[in-house]
This record gives sequence, C-alpha cells and structure tokens, in this order.
Amino acid sequence: MKRIPLSRVGRQVTVVMLVIVTTILTACSASQHGSGPIHHYQVSNQPAAPAQQIFRRTIQSSPRTLDPSLSTGVPATNVLGDLFEGLTSIDPSAKVVPGVAKSWTISPDGKTYVFHLRHDARWSNGAPVTAKDFVYAWRREVDPKTAAQYAEALNPIVNAAAIISAKLSPDKLGVTALDPYTLQVNLVAPTPYFLSVLSNTYYFPLYAPTIRKWAVSWTQPPHLISNGAFYLKTWMINGHLTLLKNPYYWGAKKVRLQKVIVYPISDQSSTLARYLADDLDFANSPAFPPSDVDWLRHSLGSQLQIAPYYGNAFFGMLVHQPPFNNRDLRLALSMSLNRQVLSNKVGQGLTVPAYSLMPPLPGYTQQVPAWASWPFAKRLAEARRLYRQAGYSAKHPLRVRLLYPTGGPAQRHFMEAVTTMWKQNLGADVILWNEQWKVMLQDIQYKNAKLYWSAWIGDYPDPFTFMQQFQKGYAMNYGDFDYPAYQSLLARAQADPDNRTRYQLFEQAERVLNAQEPFIPMYFYTSDNLVKPYVAGWKANILDRHLAQYIYIRKHEEH
Repeated sequence: MKRIPLSRVGRQVTVVMLVIVTTILTACSASQHGSGPIHHYQVSNQPAAPAQQIFRRTIQSSPRTLDPSLSTGVPATNVLGDLFEGLTSIDPSAKVVPGVAKSWTISPDGKTYVFHLRHDARWSNGAPVTAKDFVYAWRREVDPKTAAQYAEALNPIVNAAAIISAKLSPDKLGVTALDPYTLQVNLVAPTPYFLSVLSNTYYFPLYAPTIRKWAVSWTQPPHLISNGAFYLKTWMINGHLTLLKNPYYWGAKKVRLQKVIVYPISDQSSTLARYLADDLDFANSPAFPPSDVDWLRHSLGSQLQIAPYYGNAFFGMLVHQPPFNNRDLRLALSMSLNRQVLSNKVGQGLTVPAYSLMPPLPGYTQQVPAWASWPFAKRLAEARRLYRQAGYSAKHPLRVRLLYPTGGPAQRHFMEAVTTMWKQNLGADVILWNEQWKVMLQDIQYKNAKLYWSAWIGDYPDPFTFMQQFQKGYAMNYGDFDYPAYQSLLARAQADPDNRTRYQLFEQAERVLNAQEPFIPMYFYTSDNLVKPYVAGWKANILDRHLAQYIYIRKHEEH
C-alpha cells in the first residue's frame, strides 16, 4: 500500500533489470508539481473563528463499511476514530488516555478489570452511553452470525474463543454491566496490552436501537448514532464524508473543529495536486508520489511530515495449495528480491527494507534471517537453487498472478519492478492484476488470489498484533498458515503473564516464520503526511492516527 545504492548492491542485478528500474525512475520523476503556485501563509497563534473551524483531510480509499464490528481497513479506522470512542482513547502522541471510562481498577492477578464510565458520556442523539452498550457491542463482535473478521481480537476475554467457534452463546462472554456506569471484564490470562487495544474500533460501544431498527443500513446517515466527538452528516457514494461536531460528546467544550470533510483519494498524484491547490488541510499518508519527496522537502519544509510508522507491507500467499504449498518456492521468491533497490531507488527511501515480520518495537529484538546479510550474489545463487529444487526452470517457469490494489503510477511502478526482478533473477512469469481496494479485500477473503499484496498496521504496541495474522483459525490469516511449532509458541506467549518471557517466545515464533516464509516481507512503513502550517494540535505518531478532537485551525492568511 505504500515505498541502495546501485553501485554497491546492484551489480548483481542484470543489465536488463538496471535499464528497467532506470526507466521506472524516469517515469516517476515526471511530476506535475511545478504547474501551480506554492501557497505560503502568515499564521497566528490564535484559533480561527468557529465558522472557519473546518478541517479537510484525505483517506486512501472509501471505507468498505462504517460498522465498527466489521471494519478492517485503515481508511475506515481514520473515520471511525472521530465518530466513536471506546473505554480508552489515544492522545495526539498515540498514548493511551481515558475515553468513555474515566477510571478503572485491575485485580492483583491481572485478570479482572472494572471500568467506571463517565456519567456525562452521550450518544449523538443525546441518550446516555452505558455499560450495556459495551456488552451489546462486544457480544455482537464475537457472535458467529456477525462474521466479524476481527472477532479474535476479543480472545483475551473469558469465553470469547468458544463463542467465536459456536461452542457457547454470546451471552456467556466474560463482560458484565454491574450497573449503568460500571463494566466488569474478566480475562483468560493477564493481557499487558489490554488497555491499548480497547481504543480500537472492534471494542467501540454500539447503540443497539438503531441497529435493530435499520439493520444493514444503520451506518448510513441519518441512521448512524455514534458517541465520539463527531457524528456523520453525509456520506456521498464513492465520494466525500462530512462529519459535524457532536454537541452531546462529553468533551465537546474542548473540541474546536465544527466540521471535518473526508476525501477518499487513492491516487497519490491527485492527493498532492489537491493539497498544493489549497483544497486540503491534511493529506494523509501516502500523500504524494515517492519521486516528489526531495522537491517537497525543498518547497514545503515542515509541511512535509515523515515519521516512523508501526506497519509492514508484504506479499501474502495461499500456503495450503499449489504452487505456494512449497516452502522452497516461497523462500526463493523472497530471497531473489533486491529490497534495497526497491526501497531506496524505486521508493525514494521512504520505506525501510524488511526481511521479517516485526517492525521496530521497544523491548523486542527483531529476528532477521541470516541470508538478509549475505552479498546479493550469494543470496541470488541460493534463490535459484531453491527455485530449481521446487521444480521450476526456464522450460517450466512459475506462472501466477499478483493481485494488488488500484492506485497511482508509483504503485504500478513498484509492482513492475518486483515482477521484473522475479523474471530476470528466477525466470518466474508473474502477471500483475489490480482491483479497487474493496474488491481486492473481498477476493483475498474468499481465497480468489494465490499471491497478493498486503499490509498490516499494528493496533497496539505488542508483537501479538502482527503475530496473530498467522494464527490458526484467525479470520485474517488469509493464507491459511498452520505450522504446529509456530502455533504452540503463540499459545504459550498469550498465556504467559511476564512480558519479557512473552517477547522471547514471540522472537522464537518469528524465527519459525523466517524459516517457513508463509509471506514475503517487503518493507516497514514510514508515515508520509502533508500538513498545512495553520493546522494546530496535529502530531506525528507511530500509529499515524490523528483524532480531529485535538485539532483546530489557527487564524491565517496567504502572503
């Protein structure tokens, strides 16, 4: 979804590959940014008048749904975070802060949480937010009838796993409304990241009356009733969304913005053009073609915000069926890619090459396979040996389609560089196939793609948010990876209360993934945003989540 020197590591790449990459880079450099003026502003420290408190921002694509129980993508998360609020929330630095729950207590064994809800928390229709709204929402999430792909995220709660597998009814979930403003949650085992995970969409409360009345259309305005700092006013088909300030929100007095207009724009060149034309206040990552980064640094200065991001990009595979049920083939495809060229040349240095699953995380030691440090010639020789051992050759090449989401030229150029490397380095014939984001997700979910582009953004600062993608039975384990040693390590890590021991078990699990290669890691993200100088309250953070309740527009004028 998102992006060393050729003179040092590119010598082993064939001349044909070098020519093609050069062509790609030339094409990427054909930017149109010089066609219009750069807007400069004189900015005051004072907030603008209420009528000017309108925030125009982008998301990468139109949300597949605004149902918190069914949402899985980053674009929807960026909208839902403004519409709803969980027991906990995040501040501009993405640190956990109280949300609907003003306080909580944790039992000495770490398995029982009691949350005390704010008495002034309200839905957008003025009704009080109560403990029963959380009970209803969480039971709905784990109910097999809902078919929520994130249902396993509630597995720390007593009986959640059994309910998801239809062994128990949803009313057996370990969550109880002790009174209207007190919620008790019983966990299977101590879960160090539990307070962090509560700020995510699948733990949001839901207003049952509107869901029961309007069924699947409850997420359309004016039916959608939410409890966040904003409510949904309009949602144009394949167009923008308009959010208005929720006057019933418990913290409404501190919310300065009156309106948020959200534009889904998948093409990075279009996003940049609209930002430069002063149509946007905030262009959410990826906000521009990688080829424009140097020009933007020079022209926009601090408006360009590049920061670490807790996410990775990779190619997923159906490892339970041919041709990717062959570990040697999977490893050959991974080893034959020159990630340094792809990140630094094709991606203009806006990503960090990845050879394993986990992005940097304090306290966790990334487990990188030994071959990642080999000279590329040695790595390529081993990749070719594995390719032949898997049964492929010039006379019998691998032929498969690679599914990726429709985007701008930069996206296509990156994919072309990848498939060219596979062709030149192994002889593999990989054909590109792109679809709109919503359609692509559906095809991956229904196993209609054997090789596909994917990415994962961590929901909370713990290795499990990445490791769970390969857990047996997890709805978003799209490749159906099921390796006993890995599953055992994951189960042990989930049950251990000691974080140091958990991390060691996760590190062992990552080494198993490196050996089995059920996915092809490509790079770790950076967040690449564009923010107007008059936007206050915005701060880069590792989750790249920016709640509008903290943002406001300062007085400004062009000069």
